[in-house]
Amino acid sequence: MIKNPIVRCLCVAVVAVVSHPVSAVEIASAQVAFVADSNPAKAQFDSDIESTSAARAGVTFHLHSIPIDEASSVEFDASASVEGNFDITELGESVYVVGVEFFREHADLPAEPLFALRGELGYTDSETDIRDAAMLALSASGNWQPMPFFDFTAGARIDVRQASTEVFDTTKGQLFATANFSPAERVTLRSGLSFVFGDEVSTATPTLAIVNTATAIEPDNAFGGFDERRFAYLLDATSVIVQLGANIAVSPQISADIGYRYVHTEADEDISYDRNLVTISARYAF
Repeated sequence: MIKNPIVRCLCVAVVAVVSHPVSAVEIASAQVAFVADSNPAKAQFDSDIESTSAARAGVTFHLHSIPIDEASSVEFDASASVEGNFDITELGESVYVVGVEFFREHADLPAEPLFALRGELGYTDSETDIRDAAMLALSASGNWQPMPFFDFTAGARIDVRQASTEVFDTTKGQLFATANFSPAERVTLRSGLSFVFGDEVSTATPTLAIVNTATAIEPDNAFGGFDERRFAYLLDATSVIVQLGANIAVSPQISADIGYRYVHTEADEDISYDRNLVTISARYAF
């Protein structure tokens, strides 16, 4: 008998997928969002910084569920989204992701921990070919709810992108923590802190520091390319991300959300940049 819950989960998942073809795909939710971005190029100097705004629409699908026991299950899902940029049309993209997630609840323990392992495969189809990429993500997290109106999550994640060109081939590791507080029945306040390590892509007019530090450099046509002397370059960098947000449940199916994210990134040779993003979205759960 297989005692390890992770191995057991994977074995059951393989058997179930082989013997039970997915026949009842369900739409789980649909979402629309408006995004304001202070620095989509991730540039350091004012001369290279352009603020933009974009609209995004997406759908999430529930594919299949496999109960392992009373406390554990495996969920298969998929999502598709399309984003159009109002200011720089070449930053528009479509993203397609399929995922599998293993959950295990411990309702009998203090703070009722919920542990999850997740894997994702995806593809980004961008308006600029150099941003087209296959994606792989793996994550592990734990969620605790010490009080009915408060919960927090901590975990780790790795993201790998295999792009059409070397400059957008990236591997990143991330440590993250989030906390949710519900001061009222239909209101949730969110906060989060992440540390990201690994490859980062920035677009700017090359400087000596960039040339000496970058592991790959290519013209970036989304920001003008050769004509504007704007190049995408690949760096080894560290980022700190701070997130704040609020969610209001208008009804059991409809919710509205506003979120703010601040990103500070640093690399060698005193290369750094700051980025601010504000997202306003609405979601319908089926």
